[in-house]
Amino acid sequence: MEEIRDVLRREIAEGYRPGDLMPNERELAERFDVSRNTIRETMIHLEALSLIEKTKRGAKVRTPDFGIMFQELTDYFDTSARSFTDVLNFRRINETGAAPLMICHVTPDQLAAIRAANDRMVGALTAAEAAQADYDFHYGLVKAAGNTVLSRMYDVLSVPLKYYLEVGKSQELNTATAKAQHDRIIAALEAHDTAALSAALSDHFQHSGEVLASWLTSREQRSEPITIWPVQRTPHPTQQP
Repeated sequence: MEEIRDVLRREIAEGYRPGDLMPNERELAERFDVSRNTIRETMIHLEALSLIEKTKRGAKVRTPDFGIMFQELTDYFDTSARSFTDVLNFRRINETGAAPLMICHVTPDQLAAIRAANDRMVGALTAAEAAQADYDFHYGLVKAAGNTVLSRMYDVLSVPLKYYLEVGKSQELNTATAKAQHDRIIAALEAHDTAALSAALSDHFQHSGEVLASWLTSREQRSEPITIWPVQRTPHPTQQP
C-alpha cells in the first residue's frame, strides 16, 4: 500500500490540478492489481494529508496545503543533541540569509511588533513564556522578509521551534544577553543597514550556539558530537593570519 500511496502522491503533484477528479477505486485497483479495500485505505491516507477530498463524483484533488505537509516533519524532532543543533543551524541559515530582504521590506508596524516581542521576553515569568516571546521576535523578522514560503515554514514548525528556544531561558543572564543582541538587530533594521544586520544576526546565533553547547554538555546525554557553526574572526593586525 505504501508504494501505491507514493506513486499517487507523486502523480497528484506532477499531473493533476486542484479540482481534477482521480480515477475511481475500481480503476485504481485494476491498475495496481490490488483489492479495492487496499485502494480505499490508500485514498483515506491521501485525504488525511489534504491531497484529495471525497465528493459525490469521486475523489477530487485539493489545493495543496503545505502546512499539512510540513507538519509531518514534526514527528521526527526529538531531544537529541543533533536535533537541537540542526534546528539552531536551520534558523541561522534562514534568518541570516534573509537579512537583505528584511532590510528591503520591513515596515514600521513590523518593527513595532518585533520590539514588543523583545520586551515581553525580558518580562516573562516562565521559560515557556520567554520562549514564546523569543519565537515571536524571530518570526517577526521572518515575516519582515516578505517571503511567504519561509514564514509558512516557521509557522508550521512553531511547536518544535518554541520547544528548543526554551534552552537557556531559565537563566536570567542568557535572556538579558539575548535582549541586548535583539536590540542590536532592531537598530540595524531601523537603520536599513544590511551589513550591520547580518553581523548582529551572526553574533546572536553564535551566542545561541554557545549556550546550546553548554546546556548539552551539562545534560550529559549527547550520543554524538555537536556541531556549532564556526565564527569567521578577523585576525588582529599584530597576529599572523
